[in-house]
Amino acid sequence: MEEKNRNGIEVEIREHTDADFYPTKCPSCKGTDINRHTYKIRTIQDLGAPEICRRIRYEKITFICKECKKTFGIIHPIVPWGRSYMPSIIKYALYRVLKKGDSIRRVTSDLNVIHHVEVSIGKVEDWINEAGKRGELNVDFSNEKPPEDFSGFISIDGTFKSATTKKNDLKKGTKKEKIK
Repeated sequence: MEEKNRNGIEVEIREHTDADFYPTKCPSCKGTDINRHTYKIRTIQDLGAPEICRRIRYEKITFICKECKKTFGIIHPIVPWGRSYMPSIIKYALYRVLKKGDSIRRVTSDLNVIHHVEVSIGKVEDWINEAGKRGELNVDFSNEKPPEDFSGFISIDGTFKSATTKKNDLKKGTKKEKIK
């Protein structure tokens, strides 16, 4: 583990490699004469803490079988394949949005500021959609009866919306009438 300082925040880097799980035989021909072919190093973001930025440096290795000449890779047990974020980040975002009812913007802001995870609002929204939970409410209100003193009017967010037309809307309306 390697630690560095960046803007007063400790950067914690954990290293994982496919070389730790060197295959014993080829998945195609079951041959045992295997060599390391290529590699690529990726940096994957992990859930940090207020003063710690966690990253995983992952070496993805491609192996080649000397007998059948086919290349293959392994599935690492800790690092997810094809992801830029560890599963803990995705689970955290899903929990906050779906179970706690926090907004996607709030969760994204907390991930960026508190946990030092560079993630966009669109990415968090993609995780929610992938989970198949888009548009679901935490509680079903369809069978709930309204209060006895309910007037029939609802204020969604407490803001005031003007009922009169705006100055620019009047100008647009007159232009349309002239075109006709």
